[in-house]
Amino acid sequence: MRKMSDYCLVIDTTGLRCPLPVLKVRKNLPTLKKTDLALIIADDPLAEIDLRHFCSVQSYEMKNVSSNTSDKKQYFEIMRLSSK
Repeated sequence: MRKMSDYCLVIDTTGLRCPLPVLKVRKNLPTLKKTDLALIIADDPLAEIDLRHFCSVQSYEMKNVSSNTSDKKQYFEIMRLSSK
């Protein structure tokens, strides 16, 4: 994971459960430009499945996934594939 300042957009969905994390991402991610990188923070065990599906359907790419076992948070780096 990069420094927080490296991301154009950070969306923290900690505490939200399916389907709320992906709904929050869907609402906020359209502001992302083609070369921008967004960081999504989640602690929902289903977030990775939902976000991967969202990316494949909405022309985004999941660049990296990392996790922190101590607080059970997952970090998703997402980039837009093409401008809509």
